[in-house]
Amino acid sequence: AIFTVTPDIVSAFPALSARMMGWTQVPLMCSQEIPVPGALPRCIRVLLHVNTDKSQSEINHVYLREAASLRRDLI
Repeated sequence: AIFTVTPDIVSAFPALSARMMGWTQVPLMCSQEIPVPGALPRCIRVLLHVNTDKSQSEINHVYLREAASLRRDLI
């Protein structure tokens, strides 16, 4: 899993929280988003690579709260 955070998130690594939730057998990496003016603040994004037999149209992308504004085309 790859986590990206906006520059205003500085208290903890998202990967640490994932480890504490039981993601112990998954490679995890954190990165910081570029500070684009007007970008959504306090945002953590997670990119998961998953092996599945489902087609891409069967995958449900989840965007919580204001993050839904990031990809209106998928919602």
